[in-house]
Amino acid sequence: MSKAEILTQLKTAEEQARGRRAKAEEEARQTIANARKEASAILENARVKAAAEAQSKIDKAAAEISTESKAMRAEGEKSAAALKASAAKNVSAATDSLIKEFERYVDVRASQNG
Repeated sequence: MSKAEILTQLKTAEEQARGRRAKAEEEARQTIANARKEASAILENARVKAAAEAQSKIDKAAAEISTESKAMRAEGEKSAAALKASAAKNVSAATDSLIKEFERYVDVRASQNG
């Protein structure tokens, strides 16, 4: 083989090596780009899942609070009704007591004056 043939083969081999290197670098860039896209999709999926899970927990807590609130309100209304009924029963006795106290006061004042 002549020196010119060897130099031509070396030049061809170097060009092929550069081509393979460029191809490998492009494949590496493409692999990195694909990995970034996949990672982004995974993160977005995780965000959506976390948001849905958080909303589910919030909805569950809100339902529990609403149920508890309704129960407490019903109990409060029941207690208020019982107090009102008890107060209604005591109005007559309280009125009689006030009238007796007033009459006693009037009698005391009348006996002092004369």
